[in-house]
Amino acid sequence: MAGFLFGLLAAVAAATLPLSQGDKSKPLKIAQPEFSFVYGGRSSQSLLPTWKPATSSRRLDAGRKQVVRTWRDPASHLLLTSREVWYADFPCVEWTLTFKNEGKADTPILQDIQALDQPFVRTGAGEFLLHHNVGSPASKSDYGPLETPLGPNAFKRIGAAGGRPTNTDMSYFNLAYDGGGALIVVGWPGQWTSTFARDAGSTLRVRAGQELTHFKLHPGEEVRSPLMVVQRYKGDWIDGQNQWRRWMMAYGMPKPGGKLPQPMLEASSSRAYGEMIGANEANQIMHIDRYKEERIPLDYWWMDAGWYIQEQGWPQVGTWEPDPKRFPRGFKPISDHARKNGMKTLVWFEPERVAPGTWLATHHPEWLISPLGALRAQRASKLGTGEPCAVFNQSDTQTRTLGIVWEPREFSLHPGPKGEYAVARYTADASRRVFVDARFFGCDGRTTTDGHVLLNGRPLWNGKVDRPAGKDEALCRLQVDLNPGDTLDFVVGYGNGAFHYDTTGLTVRLSEREGAAPFAALGRMPSHSVAGTGWTFGWLPPAPAPDASAFSKFDKEVEGGNSGNRLLYLGNPQALKWLIEHVDGLITKNGIGLYRQDFNFDPLEFWRSNDAPDRQGITEIKHVTGYLAYWDELRRRHPNMLIDSCASGGRRNDLETMRRSVPLWRSDYAFEPIGHQCMTYGISMWLPYHGTGTVAQVDAPYYGGGPTGVDPYAFWSNTAPSLGLGIDIRERGLDYETLRKLIGDWRATEPYCYGDYYPLTPYSQAEDVWIAWSFVMPKGKSALVMAFRRQKEPTGKVRLVLRGLDPKTSYTVRARTNGVKTTTRASGMSLMREGLDIEVTKVPGVAVLELTSG
Repeated sequence: MAGFLFGLLAAVAAATLPLSQGDKSKPLKIAQPEFSFVYGGRSSQSLLPTWKPATSSRRLDAGRKQVVRTWRDPASHLLLTSREVWYADFPCVEWTLTFKNEGKADTPILQDIQALDQPFVRTGAGEFLLHHNVGSPASKSDYGPLETPLGPNAFKRIGAAGGRPTNTDMSYFNLAYDGGGALIVVGWPGQWTSTFARDAGSTLRVRAGQELTHFKLHPGEEVRSPLMVVQRYKGDWIDGQNQWRRWMMAYGMPKPGGKLPQPMLEASSSRAYGEMIGANEANQIMHIDRYKEERIPLDYWWMDAGWYIQEQGWPQVGTWEPDPKRFPRGFKPISDHARKNGMKTLVWFEPERVAPGTWLATHHPEWLISPLGALRAQRASKLGTGEPCAVFNQSDTQTRTLGIVWEPREFSLHPGPKGEYAVARYTADASRRVFVDARFFGCDGRTTTDGHVLLNGRPLWNGKVDRPAGKDEALCRLQVDLNPGDTLDFVVGYGNGAFHYDTTGLTVRLSEREGAAPFAALGRMPSHSVAGTGWTFGWLPPAPAPDASAFSKFDKEVEGGNSGNRLLYLGNPQALKWLIEHVDGLITKNGIGLYRQDFNFDPLEFWRSNDAPDRQGITEIKHVTGYLAYWDELRRRHPNMLIDSCASGGRRNDLETMRRSVPLWRSDYAFEPIGHQCMTYGISMWLPYHGTGTVAQVDAPYYGGGPTGVDPYAFWSNTAPSLGLGIDIRERGLDYETLRKLIGDWRATEPYCYGDYYPLTPYSQAEDVWIAWSFVMPKGKSALVMAFRRQKEPTGKVRLVLRGLDPKTSYTVRARTNGVKTTTRASGMSLMREGLDIEVTKVPGVAVLELTSG
């Protein structure tokens, strides 16, 4: 720990800053950043007093000062730099550490770098309470608020999963204590971790940084740490959240053209055409014309995955050119047509993932990395596709990618895109009675497959896996008599036809009696190799039922995650340069107005499998650094362009990413009202600007065209500062009049997204409660209240005690939704003491209320 820095640099050990923006009450003291590491086996606490220090500073603007502190090791010439920004209008400091080898030889091992290693001392009677949030794992609980008490000797670890920073947990924390607290935020688009360790007394030690660092640095090499931000606040924890929101708007968000992103309406044809698989120049222009015809003004026409050259579906990424068969003139005609109709185009990219057979995989394999030693896939070279396949996780760690999870030593089958079956075949070598114990289970949260067991082609058992319906597994237990040469086939088909999510785990135990040790087994094997065990793997052609006589053996083995996907390594300077120039050219040539970047697999195994034992963490650091440099250069070349960050829906929402982009699709859990009410409740605490989509129908599927209803409850449940329409505009019979009214009301209310945010009810996913919140504009002169009566809430009435208003102001309360009864005029004092009574007669129903002064 670097607590000794207080004495080392006493002149700058603390800064006194205002309480919060616009609040000139008691000042708060911000402690100098504290961090730690181990170098050559010695702690930074013992090393740094012996290194030569230096300090410099400069004013960045009226609100910020940069302080640069350096320490140099006289023996190895390692240069440590702490680059800090101190804020005059917020009680806040941020910093990033860099380590550079300025010597002529490799450094000793640098390890366990904690960008933050700081004690927080409680002086009052209350205890520490940590407020934090779920990340975006594509569930109803996305962004849900969490509370962790940190009493004596408590310990809590929170971190990333799979290398995507908000895969499971947000990297933002509010530590409440002593009538105020500290906001602690980790900015790292990679694998970060944090620990909160309480002693038996009054001190809580907080450590945060990259999860794994254990490396030497080559001469001239420089690496960085995660960005850390610490803010102090006074008041309750919601006061702290609003201070954070104001800081984000002032310093933590992109401002293309010098302005914060404005609320915007987009639309796409993704639900009708399977993203962009069925899209072409003509139907994209037709959709734009239909929106104009229905008098629904859009800000952006959204073109998502699948527009490039591909043959197997949108996940086949790596050839970044518009498909000439569908877009012979590129996107320029569509972009020009959109601009003539008052909108710009938004286009999806996923440059970091590279599928087999694509341009990048063929022309520049040297730029790509794979998780060597983690996964092995077998497939058919005849088919020329990634599926059907058999995949082994031969490592002792869990491997995750594209939503698929392989446990250690796990085996799986995946069917093919045209209905090909994947098969694990056991061929008997002796005559015996055999007890068969087989388990088929979903490795993806959306697996829907059919499973079969065949003896010499004769069906013995059929089952189904349907994880969305709650059927996670199908079990087969039976006895058979085998003779030499007999075949037992364990077969996986593609169930409902959506083969993308159908990775199906399989374990098989063949024994001479139930409960005995198996003489042949599959799944959780000690090695990926099954030679000599009687197992072969292959596929069957599409048919109403599996035909074992058509069995073909897989003849190609591929290393790497997700059956051959590779990571475009942005730590490679040549790869980074090519990507910048190529994507910049596509943006310019095609008139693209908003760049959208997805990231649909977990990179951690790719990074770590490519690190030598004395270079652990380096691949991750260099890829993250390249990723940020890529976006910085795109923003420099296109200063008026907004970037949308999507990583399977909000799994890359760390602060470094959010400074450069906004999440326009906050979760892959789409449309369901209660889930999205809860997401708005949670994400608004940290990110003022975010987006989702709506079909304005309660039970809208993820994909699909055709008629849909227009329900205000469903519409408002899915609103956000950015809103994407997923309706099928080809349907002329939709209730466009009601939809136009809802969009108009949403447009009028969305400027409130940049106000202070106050939850007005407890967080809940229950169907028999209300959930509500408000946004209050500066000085409390106006406010927006959103309240949802869920489908089983019995009374239709709720009283909400408001916050943040001016107690001396008289407010007019106006409903923007029909069927809402409420008080029409009230004082700020009464609304914050007695509350606001709301009655909604429709079940489920919504009340959207605007409070204006005067």
